[in-house]
Amino acid sequence: MPPRRVRVSAGKRPMSRTKGSLTIRDFLALVHEGVLGRLGKKLDGLDARQRFGYLQYYRGSPDVHYEVWAQRKTGRLEIGLHFEGERERNYLAAELLAMRAPDVLASIGPEYELEEWTQAWTRLHRSFDAPSLTPEMADDAAERVVTLIRGMEPIIDQMELRR
Repeated sequence: MPPRRVRVSAGKRPMSRTKGSLTIRDFLALVHEGVLGRLGKKLDGLDARQRFGYLQYYRGSPDVHYEVWAQRKTGRLEIGLHFEGERERNYLAAELLAMRAPDVLASIGPEYELEEWTQAWTRLHRSFDAPSLTPEMADDAAERVVTLIRGMEPIIDQMELRR
């Protein structure tokens, strides 16, 4: 059964939750607007979904996806490439990326870390302080996730990391 798609809202300026801070939903909608502005309406063939505190971009199966995750409770924002499919494939993807670490980091920047996230999932990610979610931070997050997508898509395709 294909994954359920959730419409990502865009186009409307969000209302602030508190002075200077957006709700997570509105923040992620602004991130998505920024990604659309950089990749175009067709998102270079990627699908998008927004759920709870995160926004994902994927091609085909969402098992391999780019994610922007706003964590209000901890005041952190994470941007990453997640492998959340079968354990063996996730670990193989991490192992292959580790072997290409210089190429990967040259494509996306040295701030990213490759790690086991759960017993089954792996991720290449970076996390930074986000004490309040602002339109400026949303624009920065959009730029960062687009840089990650553009840097990693050729590597993912070359290494055949998708099903």
